[in-house]
Amino acid sequence: MVVHTYKCDECSNDFTKNYIMTIKNLVKGEWKYYKKYCSKECRQHSRAKERSYKPCKVCNKDIRVYNYSTNLYCSKKCYGSRMNTHPKEFGMAKRSAKMRESWDENAWKKGIETRKDNGNIIDWDIAEWKQYWRRCNDLTRKMRVKLLGDWDGIDYIDGKNILHNLMLPITHAEYPTLDHVIPRSQGFREGLTPYEISNPKNLKWTTRRNNSKKYNK
Repeated sequence: MVVHTYKCDECSNDFTKNYIMTIKNLVKGEWKYYKKYCSKECRQHSRAKERSYKPCKVCNKDIRVYNYSTNLYCSKKCYGSRMNTHPKEFGMAKRSAKMRESWDENAWKKGIETRKDNGNIIDWDIAEWKQYWRRCNDLTRKMRVKLLGDWDGIDYIDGKNILHNLMLPITHAEYPTLDHVIPRSQGFREGLTPYEISNPKNLKWTTRRNNSKKYNK
């Protein structure tokens, strides 16, 4: 072990360090060429100056970029938002056309059967389930006007104010809809009545987009 005196590459202060010379160190000469710092703070401060930051294309939040960076988005949410508003930028038309070319109806049907076998969805041919689903729908529709009057406009899933989205077409992905917190399919399996599933405590407002992400209806 040898004690060396160095000059910090950040603050220029002298400092000493015990350095064990190994064959690996000697061959690479790594300590000779690496930057040396007197403290953890100096190392962090020096490296921070070498980093590059650019604003996110959607929310303008500063994000660290690298030489190989191609997408300037701080999160998957911002990436998806940009894709929805600028489909041409992502070549969505070509991607959709390619998906249609590779569409296999048999594979789709097989996927449905697999989800039924796994219990993710309930077979629509089961008469009891069909009646249950429709009864829940009727009760939920009757509750809509009352719940809309008491609603503060907040989406219960992501916390955004979506009251103004009522001005959108009813088929729009951001249009507010009532969501069953405990899904109808879960209620059916657990023996809950349609009245329990359609109780105001189990009905919350969210967008069609958020509602559609819940596979268990």
